[in-house]
Amino acid sequence: MTPAENPTAEPELSVLLGPDINLLSTRMHIAAPDMNVRLRGYAADMDQWMAPFGKAPLDAAIFACTGSSYLVPPAGAPGRLFHHAGRDMPLIAAANAVRDAVAALGARKLVLVSPYPDSLTSAAVKWWTVQGHEIGKVLAVPPAASGHPIYARDARAILNTLRMAARMDGDAVLALGTGAPSLPALAIASLETHTPVLSSNLCTAWAVSAALGQPSTPRDWIAGEAPWRQRLLDRFPALMAGL
Repeated sequence: MTPAENPTAEPELSVLLGPDINLLSTRMHIAAPDMNVRLRGYAADMDQWMAPFGKAPLDAAIFACTGSSYLVPPAGAPGRLFHHAGRDMPLIAAANAVRDAVAALGARKLVLVSPYPDSLTSAAVKWWTVQGHEIGKVLAVPPAASGHPIYARDARAILNTLRMAARMDGDAVLALGTGAPSLPALAIASLETHTPVLSSNLCTAWAVSAALGQPSTPRDWIAGEAPWRQRLLDRFPALMAGL
């Protein structure tokens, strides 16, 4: 499940998820001009978004939208299980996946790289603070000249911001959001620093793999030999060459 305008979650997750994992997708669409209203609405009616799958033999559900969890109260945020087609299945919500990855790393002080507008960035900082983390620094990705306030961000701008973030004092760097093209930037920046660099999509794929019986550690996923790196080069050679 991903927001209707999100151009990034599906291609990045399809690159990240390994062999024998098949990714199906549905688009969450709410006709509201205010982005924060849409984000809150996505978390409120996941039965509606899952309905098009019918009785498809699914093994897990992914809520590929981090911002919703930052805006809704804990009781309304996506949980860990989802009841669909008469049975319970693991629900991997992006925000929960990132939180689990940060916990697995033992990281307390975080540097956030945000593609979000100010209001959503503030909500994200508050959310992470409530989770018990210290926010060492928040760096905003420079906005695009036009287009969606999150999804139109540029991979090179994200890379430059991640490089700055990796020089800050923190236990981990988090690239927020499933919709900004952070994986190509992460692929480069994570090899230039000893500080773990994570993204919403990378952590979501890590959590999905674990839920489907392929356990690993977040450090495995950012290691130089991580299998998704070659898949990324094969899938987006021009983009990677341009960075």
